[in-house]
Amino acid sequence: EPPSLKYPWHLFEVTKSLMNKYLKKNEVRFGKNVKIFKGAVINGPCYIGDNCIVGNNAVVRDYTDLEEGAMVGALAEVARSIFQRNSHCHSGYFGDSILGENCRVGAGTITANVRLDRGNIKNTGLNSLGVIVGENTHIGINTSLMPGALIGSNCAIGPSSLVLDNLEDNSVLYSEFISHIDKKKSIR
Repeated sequence: EPPSLKYPWHLFEVTKSLMNKYLKKNEVRFGKNVKIFKGAVINGPCYIGDNCIVGNNAVVRDYTDLEEGAMVGALAEVARSIFQRNSHCHSGYFGDSILGENCRVGAGTITANVRLDRGNIKNTGLNSLGVIVGENTHIGINTSLMPGALIGSNCAIGPSSLVLDNLEDNSVLYSEFISHIDKKKSIR
């Protein structure tokens, strides 16, 4: 019986179930025109779709699904995650996370996927869940995303921001530091 699909994080169980059914243990299935750069490590089971890029010294592992046109930049680590079509990340860590279509994530961004107390992530029953991001969202460099954060579509998150809670569609979030700098510039 296939896993249920009620909440976004149920996609992880569906992906795992499909990979266990159709891929051999530790197999990586590649689409067409995939570019894997020097030093990259890919540990299956994983799926890497057409026209994907995995940058220098990146790590992609453990039930990760990169859909068509997804890019994992140099020095990034992606584990047990789903990157939908044309989503791109640069260096950072993305664990147990979902990026919707056409997301852009800046270098140095980190998803925390486990609570410090190792307890369940709020309202999920899971003890490991990164971030779930809607389509067309852009996240600036050096952003920290806390476990279980749900970020809507068409959001803009500024550099060096800390995302502790959910963000609705079309939200704009900038850290206090960045807001302070912008105010100084506008005074001059």
